[in-house]
Amino acid sequence: MTRHRFLPRLFRFLRRQDGGPTVETVLWFPLIMAVFMLTFDGAMILHGRETILDVIQRANRERSVGRITTNADLKTYVEAQLKKLGITATASPYQAAGVIRVTVAVKSGQLGVIGMYTAMTDFNIQVTAEQMIENWEV
Repeated sequence: MTRHRFLPRLFRFLRRQDGGPTVETVLWFPLIMAVFMLTFDGAMILHGRETILDVIQRANRERSVGRITTNADLKTYVEAQLKKLGITATASPYQAAGVIRVTVAVKSGQLGVIGMYTAMTDFNIQVTAEQMIENWEV
């Protein structure tokens, strides 16, 4: 394309006014993405909490029916199951009056995916579940 045909096209392009919505979209896009990432991280933290709860409930059931015999084994089992999921946590089993209770403490930063917001990654989450021991005698 020769220079004399290119310059009029360039000036015509620069004078056009129909790109207004594109500018607004470009200005709002970072805010929309920030809200999306915040929502996504929050949802993943809640999903991780429910995953931990599921592990605890399965472990309590195993202890309740006698497949896991001691609280030390229960602690090891819960922590190993969470380790398989990529979660490093501390399990605290407690047993009294025919009830087994396990509490797991974990940093929220392990459960989020994006981790862009430090307020979402700097708090501790505690998940607790308890179950009655089957065939428990007084």
